[in-house]
Amino acid sequence: MKLIKRIQFVFHFRKSLPFIKDFFTSSAVHPLKKFMTAGLIVAYAVMPADILPDYLFLIGITDDIAFTAFMLQLAVKMAPPELAEKHQLHIK
Repeated sequence: MKLIKRIQFVFHFRKSLPFIKDFFTSSAVHPLKKFMTAGLIVAYAVMPADILPDYLFLIGITDDIAFTAFMLQLAVKMAPPELAEKHQLHIK
């Protein structure tokens, strides 16, 4: 059941873009949380090796999708509840 919720979360990524903007621009979110989230994203983006190589097409992009979903879920959990409610993003 948890896996299905995570997959649905990925498919609602479009709805998450305004949340991401608000997460990084909101004064209610502690600067350390913003730095940690941005740092993990940048570290993953510049990492020369993937868990699964991207040339394997669909199998290769799975780790990228999983990482994106993980980072988005982490940001929602770290955000103040009113920010997550404003964008109707809830993680259980």
